Amino acid sequence: MTEDSKVELLIDALRKRIKRGDFGTSGRLPTVTQIAKEYDMVRSTAYQALQILRAEGLLVVRNAAYVVNSPILLIEGAPNFDRYMEKQGLTPAFENVEIPEIVTMPDEITTLFKTEKGLRVVHRVRKQGTSQAPFRLEENWYPVDLASPFLDAMKQDANINVAREIRLAYGASITKIKEDVLGRYPTGEETKLLEITRTTPVLEARRTFLTSEGMIVIYNRTVMVAAFFLLHYEYDTSFEKAQQ
Repeated sequence: MTEDSKVELLIDALRKRIKRGDFGTSGRLPTVTQIAKEYDMVRSTAYQALQILRAEGLLVVRNAAYVVNSPILLIEGAPNFDRYMEKQGLTPAFENVEIPEIVTMPDEITTLFKTEKGLRVVHRVRKQGTSQAPFRLEENWYPVDLASPFLDAMKQDANINVAREIRLAYGASITKIKEDVLGRYPTGEETKLLEITRTTPVLEARRTFLTSEGMIVIYNRTVMVAAFFLLHYEYDTSFEKAQQ
């Protein structure tokens, strides 16, 4: 039997045990050494299997131990993430990765969002998830004339909803979202912040939030651990019908 076959057999066996509830919800698995001994395999085989199950989202690492992960989150479009998590029975934990500040939007970001170069923005990067595990990184760029009054509040409170503050202050309600989503592997920095391996797939969503008048309120880039998320969309088919 090849090494790859052994890894797949062990993955199948552990996956069945996890889904059957043998380890309990958020239960701790045996160590790599114990699993290797139980299944009569070398430690490297056990380690590979656990890493793949981790990439699938079935396991997370806490305090150097592999434990059963919470269920996959269903993200419908771009909801208010903290309220959404609370509805799932989870306690959100947000953390500023960088101190929010006023900057000139980098050229590569203006290219991503097809906007003019030299734009002055309030820049904010947050890690979002629970106290046990981060789920995603959210990076926002707000037009400086809209968001600068809330800069100090952003520095003090990682959970402040800036879009809501802008709406209350200026009456600028978000009514439209443009979104592009791509799958990729994480960067080295993202692996550290999200506590994942370099081969764990992530989803990168690039969103532009606009008012009904077409004013841009937020440029957003969110990097999500792919196994935790299912992006859901519903489309009006009136355009297709009109073409028939």
